[in-house]
Amino acid sequence: MPHDHPHDHDHDHDHDHHHHHQPRIRLQSVRVYVGDFAAAFAFYAEGLGLPVITGDAKGPYALFDTGGTQLAVEHIPATHPAYGELVGRFAGVSLVTPDLGALYTELAGKGVAFMAPPQKQAWGGGIAHMRDPAGNILSIVGKLGA
Repeated sequence: MPHDHPHDHDHDHDHDHHHHHQPRIRLQSVRVYVGDFAAAFAFYAEGLGLPVITGDAKGPYALFDTGGTQLAVEHIPATHPAYGELVGRFAGVSLVTPDLGALYTELAGKGVAFMAPPQKQAWGGGIAHMRDPAGNILSIVGKLGA
């Protein structure tokens, strides 16, 4: 690889002691399955405001930019044998935001279905769980105001 960009190589040692090499295996995307794709697309694109990398409301899938890892939303027909297992479940996905209180107020005001207001966590921040239109539960973590 040519050394055209010296900044890529001589890191300031003041920054931190983490190596900036990509791991051999990294998380590319997390997939969430939905029945009504158009409703889910509107929720993630407009409701949450995630930038669309690829796909549109017609489906059958779309990739959303969540800053490094992508969120993939994929249609699955109600007749699929695994529909009940894959759609409307706790997704085990945590999104992070700098100010959870503010985001919660904004999203709840738009009608995003939260299961409860943000709950304070032992580490000092908070967590809130929301349902997408397919019933999948995703978590948002972040700092809570005083």
